[in-house]
Amino acid sequence: MENKNNKPQIDTEFNEIWDRAGDYKYSFESSNDAAWEKFQADREQAAKKQKPFVVLKNTQRIWRIAAAITLLAIGSWAFWFNNQATAILDSGAVATQNQQVKQVTLKDGSTITLNANSSVKFTVTKNSRNIELQGMAHFEVAKNPNAPFVIRSGQNQVTVLGTGFDVRSYNKKPLQVTVNHGKVRVEKLANNSNTLLESAILTQGMRVTENPSPKTKQDNYFTVESNINLNAVSWSKGSLSFNNAPLNDVIASVEERYNVQIEVIGNAPRGIRNNNNPTLTAQFNQNQDAEAVCEIIGQALDLTLQVNR
Repeated sequence: MENKNNKPQIDTEFNEIWDRAGDYKYSFESSNDAAWEKFQADREQAAKKQKPFVVLKNTQRIWRIAAAITLLAIGSWAFWFNNQATAILDSGAVATQNQQVKQVTLKDGSTITLNANSSVKFTVTKNSRNIELQGMAHFEVAKNPNAPFVIRSGQNQVTVLGTGFDVRSYNKKPLQVTVNHGKVRVEKLANNSNTLLESAILTQGMRVTENPSPKTKQDNYFTVESNINLNAVSWSKGSLSFNNAPLNDVIASVEERYNVQIEVIGNAPRGIRNNNNPTLTAQFNQNQDAEAVCEIIGQALDLTLQVNR
């Protein structure tokens, strides 16, 4: 049953809706579906017009970010790689005194046996093994093609990848390099520069001796010898041993061990005058002093040797 008490309120609401409907302007579309479809089409068309701009803008931004990240990654890698290549893996310094022999083993397995009155400094990185030598040393070099083993002494440089050899470079004495096995390159460099003046390749049984004062441009800086008696002089075990060693090598070895100068007194043997040195076979221990050693050498070769300190 209708509630008569609500009728005035319903009539009032109906009249209000009717009055508002009179103000409504009808669309030209034939139906509501058509109007909705047109609205959707207009919206999609507007989105298409804006989309290229939005995509392009975002793409450019993405590429800029990617490029920045790539450059940062490359820079970080280059910095890390350079630090790895130059980082010092091993370094040190060793020195010896009269009648003293020392051996040091580098972390790469190479060994340096230092003769008396000598010193060596070494720096090892991933790509290099640099040695500074004053005096005499025997080197047994662990092979590493990526890290050349380079010995510098004054204007002379010896480069090797893996071999065994002796380098003698005492102060005020000519460089001498003797190869026991393998291959080395000996170079003479210009003073205060790395300009190459002369080089020599040595293999087993070869020796190069420096000519420190060439008189003309035609004179060589190095004299190369072959078929060297590698057992003529032995010092690395502490004792000083000679096996058919020429007198010049004997005298030089004694001078180096005791840091003295030895002079031949009186008439020199005929062999010395003709550069055909007499030879000596003998062995001396570390407890014998220079005077005792020279006296024995003199008796063996009929010489008088004077020790000057």
